[in-house]
Amino acid sequence: MKNKQSGMNLPPSKRVGTGKKIKQKLASAMRILTIPLVIVFYIAVLNYNLHESDRRSLTLTQDSPAADAVHVSLKIVNLDVARGEITARMRIRLTGKIAKDEFTPAVNLRFLVNAFQGQQRFELERGERVSPLTVVFPLVGEPNLYPFDTHEAILAFAATKPGQVANPPAAPPSASVKPTSFLERLKKIGETDAGETPPSQVKLVGKTELASRTQVPVSFDLSASIPGFKFDGELLKTGQEQVTGIQLKLRRANNVIVASLGIQLMMVLLALSMLAMVLFGTMKGKGAAIDPLYIAPVLIFGLPALRDTQPGVPPLGAFSDYLSYMWAEWIVAACTIISIWTWIARHRSDNEALAPDPEPVDEEKPSRDG
Repeated sequence: MKNKQSGMNLPPSKRVGTGKKIKQKLASAMRILTIPLVIVFYIAVLNYNLHESDRRSLTLTQDSPAADAVHVSLKIVNLDVARGEITARMRIRLTGKIAKDEFTPAVNLRFLVNAFQGQQRFELERGERVSPLTVVFPLVGEPNLYPFDTHEAILAFAATKPGQVANPPAAPPSASVKPTSFLERLKKIGETDAGETPPSQVKLVGKTELASRTQVPVSFDLSASIPGFKFDGELLKTGQEQVTGIQLKLRRANNVIVASLGIQLMMVLLALSMLAMVLFGTMKGKGAAIDPLYIAPVLIFGLPALRDTQPGVPPLGAFSDYLSYMWAEWIVAACTIISIWTWIARHRSDNEALAPDPEPVDEEKPSRDG
């Protein structure tokens, strides 16, 4: 009670001085704490991005139990979102009786891929060493949804060798099968048409080729790591027993999304700051109205350059441009026009106010003689 009473008995000037000292101590403490917090945040960001490639990479493996098999090692080396292409480098290894050694076939093999460009069928001649292959696969997606765009690619491949597998004869129709009604037959036809060729299925080997050749089991191992993209994938049912398929799904990496959103937020904040500066200038004198003109031209030509610093950004017209860039550019252009005409109007009014009034002309009095 005594302390409170002594504090209440202090004169106002001393109480104000005590409050200022407390505020100064808090401000100095905040400044001291800010530096280590910034350092900790900086180190945390570096540590998070140190192993960024592990979070966006993909590794898939499928082994074949067959003794005679073709093993394909795939590595994704490039992708072009604008052209819808994904490029893979393939290394073929052989095992079993079809192999003279690991990279030389003992029989004539045929390797088939669903390539988007170039060769789709590769003849692996007996006794000739198999060279690495570079294949371009189709990539499907919507790049204009950057940085939240997603893409898919299907990689399918098969191998055949000379010879035909003897198929067991078809069983005769059983006499105990009951006739079905017309509605049940229509239902079965609809189910067959709906599930006959799903979009995800890829058929590389036709009936004509299967009549004279035998399919060889194919195993694979795949690695995909491209900066700026996060990969995900799974095995695909291709509709044919010995056709191997991989479905790749990819999107922008987390660091790309964060960088893009940060740049877009920066453009919007710059434009809004410019708008606030112009509104302040229109309410003040002539000098304040012309101040934004020193910054506005720089922003008009600087925002396009800032927009292009987004990693992997598509050409102008993407959805993200209508979220930030186009609005920022229009706001800055409007602010420039408003500042110019405000300065012109005020400068003209000031000139009219400073102009001297015309002197009155005295009319000559008529003389008596005249």
